[in-house]
Amino acid sequence: MTRSDQSPPIRTQWLVDTANERGISVAQMKLFLQGEGNEEPSWAALPMNSYIALFNWVAQHCGDPHLGLHLAKDVGLSTFGGSAYMIYHASSLGDCCQCLARYDQTISQGILVTYFPGLRDSRLEYQAIQPAGVDVSHDSEMSAGMLVYFFRQHLGERWTPKKVHFSHPAPQQLDDHHALFGSNLLFDQASNCVWFDNRDLNTKVTKADPYLLEVLRGHTDELQEKILRRDSVLAQVKYFIARTIGSEECTAVDAAAQLYMSRRTLTRQLSNQGTSFRDLRNEITESMAKKALTETSVNVGEIALSLGYAESSAFDRAFKLSTGCTPTAYRQQASVKNN
Repeated sequence: MTRSDQSPPIRTQWLVDTANERGISVAQMKLFLQGEGNEEPSWAALPMNSYIALFNWVAQHCGDPHLGLHLAKDVGLSTFGGSAYMIYHASSLGDCCQCLARYDQTISQGILVTYFPGLRDSRLEYQAIQPAGVDVSHDSEMSAGMLVYFFRQHLGERWTPKKVHFSHPAPQQLDDHHALFGSNLLFDQASNCVWFDNRDLNTKVTKADPYLLEVLRGHTDELQEKILRRDSVLAQVKYFIARTIGSEECTAVDAAAQLYMSRRTLTRQLSNQGTSFRDLRNEITESMAKKALTETSVNVGEIALSLGYAESSAFDRAFKLSTGCTPTAYRQQASVKNN
């Protein structure tokens, strides 16, 4: 998978170490990702798509359906560097949430963290940017779990969030989930969110070093700027579409606002590169649809909904127009080729 995987990297040495501890060798992981006779993957930081695939495979190989949840206490947010390390020196737990959201790109461009402050409570939303239908439950549960364990360092071992939502289906056994996240826990929701009481967010972070924080903030600001400057407008628009596909925010107006330019300017810049926002959205939608159809068993209707289609029939027409066959036929053809 890593040979053709051009998705953004994320630190993964902890996952390799976890697999080793459970009796899975590096050679086995390499065989899973790349097959025989290829270059050694960069285990310290795998591409996001390969990381999710490997995480799911390790969990299945270990026979642990809640591996992400069980790793949350041991991995630690600082493992992922960037803003995840900065939170240990933020002044309050609320500042930690804002830091994670502001500098999420320094962790990986393959994730999206959004902070929504409110009058009485606030929430932090997390998304691993993946094709429709890809199982991200291990990563989502571990990410939420790491945040809860970090908060418990300052609020006590029995602290739980006001509520937690996950976008994946509910597992059969929920005892471990309730022990970590509390009783107000829902699955099959629109997004992965953790809600906090604002009184908890006012809690000061113990052992925070304000001077070190300023140094880290300056370094992280520079890193964030380099990331944004390095990527062309075309790459940034593609990234925006990939993380908002299927939502009401996946528009040229919202993309332009994200890039701090007018829609007219964005249209002109994309036109200069021989494309448009609509063309890019169609391209990415088709790509994500093909991945979902060939790499998952999710039914066509669910794939259509995740990609922003109100009806499966509309998805069928659009897919057939661009590929020459229906989604069902495409899946069947791919299955025959793979077998």
